[in-house]
Amino acid sequence: MNLNVAVFLGSKLGSDSKNLKIVEDFSEWFCSENFNLIFGGTETGLMLELAKNVFKRDSKIISIFNKSLYDEYPNSKYFSELIITKDLSSRNELIINKSDVFIALPGGIGTLNEILEVINKNLLNEIDKKIYLVNDNFFWTPLEELFKSMSEKKLLDQKKLKKNFKVCKLEELKSEFKKNYAKNRS
Repeated sequence: MNLNVAVFLGSKLGSDSKNLKIVEDFSEWFCSENFNLIFGGTETGLMLELAKNVFKRDSKIISIFNKSLYDEYPNSKYFSELIITKDLSSRNELIINKSDVFIALPGGIGTLNEILEVINKNLLNEIDKKIYLVNDNFFWTPLEELFKSMSEKKLLDQKKLKKNFKVCKLEELKSEFKKNYAKNRS
């Protein structure tokens, strides 16, 4: 069974040139592991770079668009399977249901929304699925610090958060996957 991995990342390239290198390195590893990509966004910015890299290596890409987003970008072509949902909430729900694990690369508000939804569903015991934030360029450090501050102010159970949430470098992510997810593949 191939692992279904949802990847959240920006629809824009951003100002940090390291973002493209992170996506390139991530894509190379991702495809070498033969994971299935669950992808929920436009084919623009960093998302386009990921989709192109994964597609050209013949890995499976399940692209899940909400209708209004697909209407805006109807010429999308980097997918093995396309699913169009009625709205953003149903798109996010389908991504969560279809995915075994989640990874976030640098991104904007949409990426943050997806991350927070996965974290919150874990905290509410609605799901039990890990989410990793790849932090090679320290992009996610401010979010990690915010969570630490919330925990110090007794607004967040840090122990419960850490059960399924990790901010790490790509090399650490690779080790985590080798240790935790190799058994799920045949």
